Amino acid sequence: MNEPQDTPEYISISYLNAYAYCPRRFYYEFTLGEMVVNEHVLEGQQLHERVDQAGYSTVGDKLQLRRVYVCAPTLGLVGYCDLVEVEGEAGDLPTMARAGLLYPVEYKKGKMGQWVNDHTQLCAQALALEEALGVPVGSIGLGYLFYFGSARRDEVLIDEGLRQRTLALIAEARQVAVQNAPPLPITNRRKCRDCSLEPICLPREVLALRSGLRAAD
Repeated sequence: MNEPQDTPEYISISYLNAYAYCPRRFYYEFTLGEMVVNEHVLEGQQLHERVDQAGYSTVGDKLQLRRVYVCAPTLGLVGYCDLVEVEGEAGDLPTMARAGLLYPVEYKKGKMGQWVNDHTQLCAQALALEEALGVPVGSIGLGYLFYFGSARRDEVLIDEGLRQRTLALIAEARQVAVQNAPPLPITNRRKCRDCSLEPICLPREVLALRSGLRAAD
C-alpha cells in the first residue's frame, strides 16, 4: 500500500481556478505537470502580455500596481494578482486596505458571466492579499474581473459566502493534489470541449468505459 503523501505546502492561485473549473484538470496540471496549448490558451497568453508586465501607473485618482506577487503561508497560497488598484490619495498599502480602498483586478479573455472559477480565483487573491498585508480578514470587500471579450469590468463582492466556498475549495484541492489517480471526469460537455487537456483527459472515453464496466457487473 502506498504511504499517504503530505499535502502541498503551497498551491498557486491560478491552479485554484483550474480546480474550481474541473478537479481533474487541476490534477493533470498541478500534480502531473501536463500543459497543452490550444487556441484558447494561446489567445489568453497573448491578451495577458501587457498585463503581465510588472510596474505601476496612475489613472485619475487610482494607483495601479501590475503583476503583484503575493505569498500567504497560513492559507498555503502563492501567486500573482494581474492588477492591484488603490483608490484615493495613496498611503501605505495596509492602511488603504483597511480603509476598503484596495482591491484586486483579474483579467480574463472570455465574456462576462457568472464563472465560479474566476470568482474563486479573485477571492483567493483577496484572501492572500489580506494575509500578506497583515490586515484583518474582510478588509478587502470587493474585486473586479475584466473580460476582454466584453471589454468591461464585472464587480465581484468578496462576501462571507464566497470566502467560505473558496476556503473549502483550497482544502479540497490540497487533498486531491496528492491522490494516486486523477478524479473522474466531469459531465459538463461544454467545459470539456473548451479545455486544452481534453485530448489527454479523454473524458467521454473514460466515462463510457466506466459505464460499460458497471453494466457488465
